Amino acid sequence: MTKKLTSNFDQWWNDGENKFKKLIFLFTSWWDDGNSKLIKAIFISLACHLIFAIFWFLYKGFNYII
Repeated sequence: MTKKLTSNFDQWWNDGENKFKKLIFLFTSWWDDGNSKLIKAIFISLACHLIFAIFWFLYKGFNYII
């Protein structure tokens, strides 16, 4: 059963349409299902902080090298 679901997802993902629209669809369907929005908001906040922290460390590291 897992193989079939993966195959369907692969077909859907690689059908030639815009990937950005598909990412937005995945996010909105995940967010709008109504379950555990507080936990989802915490995960999104942590992800944003992690992304900004990585770029901040890279910026500081490059400034130290230069």
